[in-house]
Order: sequence, then structure tokens, then C-alpha cells
Amino acid sequence: MNKYNFHGLFSLSTNISYFEGLLHSFRGSEDANIRLRFLLDPELRVSTRGKPTVNLMLHFNSQDNSIEFSYPWFTSIVAKLVFTEDGSQFTFSFNKNYLRFSNVVAEAWEFIDVFRPLLQLSLISRGMQMVHAAAVSLGDEGILIPTFGNTGKTTTAWMLAKRGAGFVTDEFAILDSEGRCFGFPCSSLVSAGLVKAADLRLTRRQSISLRIRDARSRILSTRFAPGGVKLYPDDIFKTRDRVEITSLAFIQNGLEDLRQVDAKEAYTLLRAVQDYELNWRSNPYIIARSFFYPTFNADDISAREEVMMKNLISRVRGSYLVSSSKGLHYQSIERIAQTLPIEAQPIGRVIS
Repeated sequence: MNKYNFHGLFSLSTNISYFEGLLHSFRGSEDANIRLRFLLDPELRVSTRGKPTVNLMLHFNSQDNSIEFSYPWFTSIVAKLVFTEDGSQFTFSFNKNYLRFSNVVAEAWEFIDVFRPLLQLSLISRGMQMVHAAAVSLGDEGILIPTFGNTGKTTTAWMLAKRGAGFVTDEFAILDSEGRCFGFPCSSLVSAGLVKAADLRLTRRQSISLRIRDARSRILSTRFAPGGVKLYPDDIFKTRDRVEITSLAFIQNGLEDLRQVDAKEAYTLLRAVQDYELNWRSNPYIIARSFFYPTFNADDISAREEVMMKNLISRVRGSYLVSSSKGLHYQSIERIAQTLPIEAQPIGRVIS
């Protein structure tokens, strides 16, 4: 059994290797307030007879109050989600066919797409949040970099770290109610362009892997065969366990631009990123839970999340939109750290 403990905030136990890249730095015990378990159970069986359903795949088991998954194919693809009412413990079990085909059925069924919304719900209920963002520390400044996937989070974080910044995360930023971001150095898919730009020294094996993965990606598309080579940032850079976020830098690809945005626009940008990348409400298992459990109030959780996002924006000294046509966002972000505060927002002011 592989066990991971993320800063004592949540633990994950699993008998598969799927989460090793994500949580390799956090091997530990189950001693945490939030506990998640992802378990391969070759003997798992799911009977749909007489059970209420949401669609062809999701069913409610009244005997143990679980959500069950059964995909109607020529082979049995099944899974089962059991959880406590307070959302502190989740057990997601699945058979070998689910393990093999979850990434083919649809994105929402993949393990990461089950893990993230369950963790988000638990974090929100405890006054914390997960943001689709990179984060670095530049001197005394902690900079959160929210953006959409494939826009440049990893390139920006790695280039800043290469130039001396403290590496915090380049994928998921988990923040507490005080605006502190916890270090999350998960494995990164590093492109050939970033390898060259950051002058990263690859082993012969890594170089071969990069060429093979890039070739497969061109043939099969990035959906089924993403390019790049997997590297661990904590093997290369100085990483930080946590940092107080003092500014937000939203990055986009386009004409060269760096401008400060007000609290209202910052919230609009953050909301758009979250809705697209980490929209827990759209996960089928969460939808099923809402349908079968009237006491589960998704609107209340959304309202809490909204308050936390606005508080985060209110606490920072500045929010910025950084645009680049050549993936040079990191150069503008270095300027932000040198010029803060610019028309600083009063720390602690809540956006109405």
C-alpha cells in the first residue's frame, strides 16, 4: 500500500502507482483530517438491478449509501465511491478494467478527475481552496500564477526557479485561509523547448524518452499521448514548503503586455480559470451525490469557495495580467516582484 500525507492536510492511500508522480514528495501516514483511498479491487462487482440511476453509468446503492459506476460494454468496467457524511473520508474502489479504460471512457472518469473534486470539497469545507495555478517565491514575494492548461504555468515556474526563485508548485496550488500556499512539487511534463530554454541537463534515458514521447504525441495527438519528458522539480530546484501569496499574476498568450487589474477583474479571471480547469460541480460523482443526497448542498459549498477566492484577491498587494507571444511571461513576473506595491489594495479588505 502506498501512503502519502500532504503537509498533514490530507492523506491518500492506494495500491496502484498512479499517484506517485503527483505525491512522490509526501510519502507518509494516514494521519490527516482528510483521508482519501483509491483501491484496485479485482473482485469488485456492481449489480445495477433495482437501483436508481442518474444515467447509464451511475447508480445509487442504498445499502451502504454509495455511488456506483458500471459502464455498459462487453466487459465489466465498474467502480464504487463510499464517503462519510462530513466529507472527511472517501474510498474509491475499482476493478482492473476501470484502471485500464478510465482514460478512454471520458476525462471525467480518470483518477485525477475523481481525486481533485473530492479533495476540493473537503478543503473548502475546512476553509481552504485549490487553485489551478503555479506559485513561486521571489525574495519576500509569493506570486500565484493562475491560468488555463497549456498556457505556460510549468514553463513560467521552471524558468523563474532556474533564475533563482523558490519553487512552490506548477500544477495545483493549495492555499489556507491566510493566503499561504503549500509546496506541491509534483512531476512535470517538460517540453523540449523548456529543456533548451532552461538549459536542463537530461540523462541519456530522459533524452530518448523525450524524443519518443514527442513523436507519439505528433502521431496520436496530445490527448492520448502528451509529449515532453517527466521531471521532478525537487530534484533540480530549491523548493519551498509554503509561502505567503502577496500578488497574483494571471498569464495568457498574446501580445506583449503587463498591466495591473482591479479586484473585480481579478475575480473574473480567477473564476474563469477555476470554472474551466477545476469545476468540481461538473464531476459526475459529485452530480450523483447532489442528486441522491438532498442534505448535500452544492450551492452552499460554492458560496464558501467564492468568498475564499475574493478574500485571497483582497489580501494581496496587487493582481496583474501578463501576456506574452513567446512564452516569456517569467520576465514580466520578475518585474512585478521588483515593483510591488503598485496601487496596493489594503490587505484584508473583502470584496463585496
